[in-house]
Amino acid sequence: MKTPWGKGCPSASVLLPGKRQAGFTLLELLGIILLVSVLSLLLYDRFLGYQALAEKTVMEMTVINMRSGLQWRVGELMIESPADKMAGLLDENPIKWLVAPPPNYIGAFQNPEQHPIPDNAWYFDIRRHELIYRQGRDSVFATDHSHAKVWRFKVTAVTSPAANGAKTVGKVQGITLTRIAAQGEY
Repeated sequence: MKTPWGKGCPSASVLLPGKRQAGFTLLELLGIILLVSVLSLLLYDRFLGYQALAEKTVMEMTVINMRSGLQWRVGELMIESPADKMAGLLDENPIKWLVAPPPNYIGAFQNPEQHPIPDNAWYFDIRRHELIYRQGRDSVFATDHSHAKVWRFKVTAVTSPAANGAKTVGKVQGITLTRIAAQGEY
């Protein structure tokens, strides 16, 4: 079969006057790649922010669960013997009050500075009687200007003020798990 464009060249393209060839120019392709790259970076940054927010939420929920466990433990002790054994709670590991330890709890240490502590992990300092959380991401954790990577919690007694300005400690009204100021990091 003979074609008007020549023999053996049936797929040759012809540009008609006023018509443009279909496809992308190199400049258009680079623009699309740049746009997709910028959008990908923005989405990745947002993803990291959501991961940090999820980590903080899990840490806060663990503390709330430990406080609830403490309330249950205090109630049990009040039923067994009024206030005799409550002082022992001040030295207890708060993880014991949970049904199961969090998956990122690595244990209790006498000298935690001698152990490699990973980020996003809970551990108990036996010597100081402190429960410590070492955060992994810090974008949403910084609520103050300290930028601490370590959150410390301690079981403390809640006392009423001493009567008439006396120098003695007031009556113990309860026990709570409180966050204490950071004193360095290990």
